[in-house]
Amino acid sequence: MVSFLHKDAQRVIAFRRPITWKRVLWHVIFWGLSCVLTLSQFRRAFADQPNDELLYVVNAHHFLTTLLSFGLLGYVLIPQILYKPRSLVQHLLLTAGALGGYYGLMCLNTYSLLRLAQAHYAPLPKYLARRVDLFMQARWYDYLIDPSILFFVFGLFISYILIPLLIKAIRDGYARNQAQLAIEKERQQLELNNVLLEKENATKDLQFLRQQINPHFLLNAFNNIYALIHRRDSRAAETLANLSTLMRYTLYRTSQEFVPLHDELLFLQGYIDMERIRHSQPEAVECSLPEPTEPMRQWLIPPLLLVTFVENAFKHGLNAVYEGGWVQISLITELADTGILAFTVANNKSETSVSPTIDGGIGLTNVKRRLALLYPEQNYELVLQDQSERYYVRLTIPLKRKSETIATHEYVPTLFTN
Repeated sequence: MVSFLHKDAQRVIAFRRPITWKRVLWHVIFWGLSCVLTLSQFRRAFADQPNDELLYVVNAHHFLTTLLSFGLLGYVLIPQILYKPRSLVQHLLLTAGALGGYYGLMCLNTYSLLRLAQAHYAPLPKYLARRVDLFMQARWYDYLIDPSILFFVFGLFISYILIPLLIKAIRDGYARNQAQLAIEKERQQLELNNVLLEKENATKDLQFLRQQINPHFLLNAFNNIYALIHRRDSRAAETLANLSTLMRYTLYRTSQEFVPLHDELLFLQGYIDMERIRHSQPEAVECSLPEPTEPMRQWLIPPLLLVTFVENAFKHGLNAVYEGGWVQISLITELADTGILAFTVANNKSETSVSPTIDGGIGLTNVKRRLALLYPEQNYELVLQDQSERYYVRLTIPLKRKSETIATHEYVPTLFTN
């Protein structure tokens, strides 16, 4: 739609400005003054042989010729030459043809006036008598080579239409520029609306994905606590307290697109500790997470992004076998000028359990969707390997500085405070 408007405006605004009463009034004033000016000039030129009838005939002829020339050049020939897409050769040929055709018409027009004046208004003023001799005695090719004829035809009429043509060109150029600015503004507004719409849709998608993640996480957590209670394990209370802390995190912090890396690490460590309590062999879980530090509060990460891989590792690895299962978790950060996070998770595969596929499962599907919404494709790397004896995941993402965010949500309760 925008390209159509732009193309159409290029054609219309060039020589079809809207006709208004103000525009008509200015034309009437301008051409009225022009008629009065030429009448006074011709009156002085005819002073040696006054003839009011001839004066008004010549002035009317000159005025109408100038007006028609302005209309022909300003509204037909010049727009066809300047405002139509043509090659350079076509422009040159069209310009030469227009000038030649216009000159020919002006020669016939001038010859007709002088023939009329000679036949009906003799004796003529010297101003006209010299022109009559020049035109009546000239041979046909003299109209092409005689500089006196060329100068008279072009000088008499072109000089009078140069000013109105220049005014029209300025007005057309201004109107044309305003139309293009309006179209450009409309195009930018449409682009802005599209960006806002895409952002709104992305925000809704992220909210929907988080709503899917939270119940998924809670279901696994409650299953863990149920298993402890069923075995009458005293660690059930500790696990429930840990879950309460994790719940506060998911309740107050996951409504944001990004949260401090410090808080996400504490949440991830709490979840892994809760899984360890569930199992009789906590040494089967190898976890290498950096200690949360104060500088990590200045770097942000999407909430609940990493826990999905940990959930899958426990579900399809350690939790799927009676013995021999294992989970390996590693997280490395580089916090310099640009923050980088590298997260790897690996787990065993049982013969009976079905490992998550690259495109399967709510958790992995959501992670891939969230990554696509939050980062350009070239800014992150997600590697999923479904090998014969293990399932391996590696995720590398850029961290975001806290100062880069617009909404800091300082009013949200701080994680893990009493």
